[in-house]
Amino acid sequence: MISKIYLEAGLNHFGSEREAKTILNFFLDSQFKYLSFMLHRKEFYEYQIKKNKINFFLSKKFYIDALRLAHKKGKKIGLAVCDNKTFIDLEKINFDFYKILGVSINDNSLIKKILEKNKFTFISLAKGSDENIKKCLSQIKYKRKIKLIYTSMSYDPKDTSLSRISYLKEKFKLPVGYGHHYRNINTIILSTFFDPSFYFFYIKRRNSNKKKVYPDNDHAFFFDELNELIDIIKESTYLVNNKKINTKIKLDAEKIKK
Repeated sequence: MISKIYLEAGLNHFGSEREAKTILNFFLDSQFKYLSFMLHRKEFYEYQIKKNKINFFLSKKFYIDALRLAHKKGKKIGLAVCDNKTFIDLEKINFDFYKILGVSINDNSLIKKILEKNKFTFISLAKGSDENIKKCLSQIKYKRKIKLIYTSMSYDPKDTSLSRISYLKEKFKLPVGYGHHYRNINTIILSTFFDPSFYFFYIKRRNSNKKKVYPDNDHAFFFDELNELIDIIKESTYLVNNKKINTKIKLDAEKIKK
């Protein structure tokens, strides 16, 4: 199960290397194998510096050190990207895997750069239509290292359709995972019905300031919540896939009909 879990630091470090190292150190000491950081658009960084006096950008050295430390423990560090302008600063660093954010699903130049790395690449579909997904995948000749992520970017249940996980698997013949971006764990539990190939979860550290709002605050998990989350996924998966339990449910349903 742990090998199917990808942790995301996102921007929950606020550009502070001290905060980022806290996330990294938790990951290095944990049972988890994968952690990704995120690069936002250049305009986002410029706005945050001007408006809020916050520089969310981490240094090259941080990423190089993070990769070195992770590799010593047999772990992997990935990078989520959405913009050529910010990726250019880090494109020479050899991350272990990449995630292309949904807003850039049809950014051909960015996708080409990522594919040249010849690493496992996750494509976040967000609300991507079948047409846009097909257009994106059409430029990828060899798909052996391509995986898709179903993510709903809305907290409104009307915007979420978890059945797309199995639908996308069948349609595009690729592994499809679930990226959690919802206000509670209901979608995680229900996603097990559609057998996602893997999961992406944002994480954050507990702070003495309990009112601290992280960039991915409402859908991120505290470090100490992750073990319980894994147990919930395991149990939900078992309940869905265990034949004896499914048979009992079927028999009970037949009794009700009678």
